[in-house]
Amino acid sequence: MQITVKEINKNLESLPKELFEQVNDYIDFLKSKYGKVHSEDWAENLFDHQIESVKQGLEDVKKGRTLNHDTAINRIQDYINSKK
Repeated sequence: MQITVKEINKNLESLPKELFEQVNDYIDFLKSKYGKVHSEDWAENLFDHQIESVKQGLEDVKKGRTLNHDTAINRIQDYINSKK
């Protein structure tokens, strides 16, 4: 059976809206993986939201908004424990 765009659209319409971003990210991944445009430099294939995340991270480093590894691990563990 061959899937049509109409069937995909129907499936998308039945999804909760909070899943749209994940679906869109997966579509972007598939386009990148199987698309005709391939580059030697993986950074040339980043999506806009990924580029913005990298820029934000660089800005955080410049402004000293960083944690050492042990502190980060402890905060993550504390967060996980608070959700149990």
